[in-house]
Formats: sequence, C-alpha cells, structure tokens
Amino acid sequence: MEWKEWKGKKVYIETNSHRRYTGTVVDIDISQNPNLVWITIISTQGNKVTFVHSEIKLIQEEK
Repeated sequence: MEWKEWKGKKVYIETNSHRRYTGTVVDIDISQNPNLVWITIISTQGNKVTFVHSEIKLIQEEK
C-alpha cells in the first residue's frame, strides 16, 4: 500500500484493538526501516493520534 496517498485526507480508521477513529491525516512518517510506517491524524475531537501501520485493521476515506 502507498501510505503517502492518505496525507490530507479525511479517514475512518479501525485498529486491531477495536478502537475507531475519524479524522484528517496530517503526517505519514516512513522510517529508515521500511517495515515501520507511522500515521498521525487529528481526530474529529481535536486529538492528535499516531498509529503504526501494522495496528490498522481498516482505513477508508470519508467523503
């Protein structure tokens, strides 16, 4: 998956631990180790939330 395409988009995310978030992706950090991608969103409640890509079960764009 090309993670950089999500930057700036409003998304719905469900994690492997069954937490659900809606917000706008503000940063995608691909570390030197290509197996780690960090996604940061600002949730609809105004909270900054960061996930490692392997924790994301579902990500979809909200219209």
